[in-house]
Amino acid sequence: STVTIVFSEAVAGFANSDVTVVNGALTTMTSSNNITWTGTYTPTAGVEDATNVLTLGTAWTDTAGNAYGGSSTATANFTIDTTPPTISSFTMSDVALKSGDTSTVTIVFSEAVAGFASDDVAVVNGALSSMTSSNNITWTGTYTPTANVEDATNVLTLATTWTDTAGNPYEGSVTTTANFTIDTALPTVTSFTMSDTDLKSGDTSTVTIIFSEVVAAFASDDDVTAPNGTLTSMTSSNNITWTGTYTPTANVEDATNVLTLATSYTDTAGNAGPSA
Repeated sequence: STVTIVFSEAVAGFANSDVTVVNGALTTMTSSNNITWTGTYTPTAGVEDATNVLTLGTAWTDTAGNAYGGSSTATANFTIDTTPPTISSFTMSDVALKSGDTSTVTIVFSEAVAGFASDDVAVVNGALSSMTSSNNITWTGTYTPTANVEDATNVLTLATTWTDTAGNPYEGSVTTTANFTIDTALPTVTSFTMSDTDLKSGDTSTVTIIFSEVVAAFASDDDVTAPNGTLTSMTSSNNITWTGTYTPTANVEDATNVLTLATSYTDTAGNAGPSA
């Protein structure tokens, strides 16, 4: 800010030391006529203060040696905000998203901000509702992941075009959420087969189920219905391909039989299997 002092006449003995400066620095004031004096005031960084004045001492005189005889010895009040806004936190309530999940996104700024909108947040593999705030400091919105996505590396990224209400730009290092994972791809059954489909006395049939991905909570004793026979506990080396042995019951003649898979299992993210 340019500081200007206009005296009623030429003065003598005036120097910068006659001006008391708060929350900043004032360059050496100069004049071409010893009446109008100017200098540059630079506020100190990292200051927020709504009440500030520069105060003029009265040690100077006019060129005849007359002391100051007025009452105006201070500038009008001026405000200072040289504290740049920062991001206190940028979080998601759920960082392991499966089908049907949403996550609350919360951004907490260090102070009220201006010019911030939801489109300042770059979103991957999903959609973010319009973020809202009651105080322009804490903002929340809802992130919904896209269906049929499996991605272990995701972050939301915040642009830095917004400012605080004084116009100070962002200065900080936090511009992304922590990493979050998405698995909204539902597990399916790639194949469900029997090695022998024409069983006579003494025969057995190897039953093979191949899932589209690793499954959890699958147990053949509970999840596979086996009519007219028994199925050994199915085993797997990778939780994708499972095998067991079906043995038909003695003294049965039945031309219509199927093994049926229940849907209580899930993938490792918790997504349920198909309905049929």
